[in-house]
Amino acid sequence: MVGLMARGTPAASALSDEFKALYRAQFAFVWRLQLHFGVPEHQVEDAVQDVFVVVHRRLADWDGRSPRSWLYGIARRVASNHRRRSARHQRKIEALPEPRDPALEGRIEDRELLRTIEAALAGLDPGPRTAFVLTEIEGMSAREIAELVDASPNTIASRLRKARAHVAAALAELDGDLARNRRSHG
Repeated sequence: MVGLMARGTPAASALSDEFKALYRAQFAFVWRLQLHFGVPEHQVEDAVQDVFVVVHRRLADWDGRSPRSWLYGIARRVASNHRRRSARHQRKIEALPEPRDPALEGRIEDRELLRTIEAALAGLDPGPRTAFVLTEIEGMSAREIAELVDASPNTIASRLRKARAHVAAALAELDGDLARNRRSHG
């Protein structure tokens, strides 16, 4: 092939067509090579893309013979780079100390608590959810809520009991999970 060509020239267009044809014809082959070369499955798509980036960049220098041999060499080098990068990343992760900072663990537990409460509230009907949010979060009384939603204070109290029981059950389950985690990690 010829050296670098200006975009829009017939030669550049021919290279673009040649790249597209090579990509379509050899994509599956390059994918299988990456798996064969030991690239983790979740990284294969990136590795294949990297192979074709190199192919696109070097297509003008390719002699046009044996596309599979040429792709094999590129794919082998790309796979090697991906495996090295993955191993380096894994070593860095393994070198990190276990999070034993009580403040950090407390923040993690707080986030879990909030997610649990949000999930419990999402599982409630609108009436009990409104009663819980307006009472527990907004600090309103049952009488104020009753006026706001045009219901009796007894109805609001009933909805609030239902919501509190639902949230309490979710929190009890979370508390059990946290206790099991502490026993298994601490």
